[in-house]
Amino acid sequence: MTESNYEKVLYELKISPETAADTAVMLESIPEILQVLTNPIVSQEEKHKVIDRIFPEELRNFMKVLCRYQKAQNAKEIFKKYQEYYNEQQNILNAELFYVIPPKEEQLNGIRKYLCDRYHTADAVVKLREKKDLIGGFLIRTGDEEIDYSLKGRIDALQQKLTWR
Repeated sequence: MTESNYEKVLYELKISPETAADTAVMLESIPEILQVLTNPIVSQEEKHKVIDRIFPEELRNFMKVLCRYQKAQNAKEIFKKYQEYYNEQQNILNAELFYVIPPKEEQLNGIRKYLCDRYHTADAVVKLREKKDLIGGFLIRTGDEEIDYSLKGRIDALQQKLTWR
């Protein structure tokens, strides 16, 4: 099974996005868990005992399969892709907002509404990412499309316009 199929398996298992997100946070904040699950010296039996003690019941078999096929090191990425896949299946847009100054809640709500209207989706999940080199404004990335309202983008566009004259 390729990595790109694991998120689909999680979806078919009807794992809640909250459970997946909590597990991803746990794996990120306690790196020792993955060290044990990926260690070739630790037996499968011992790994299963760790999984049974730490992970939610609905994820235990899935984590055991990852260990069996030496894919546990990809768990964090798999849970991230699962969230994106889940959102796509639920007609929820995945977007990233790059900013210099964090947006206020009402600005973020306006951006979500704009994205929902533009892409005809039920909702939009917007991940916030600081990016100081934008100088000002913001940039929105959805899939392979960028909407650039940054000062840097405007300066670059003006430079290009002046160069082509």
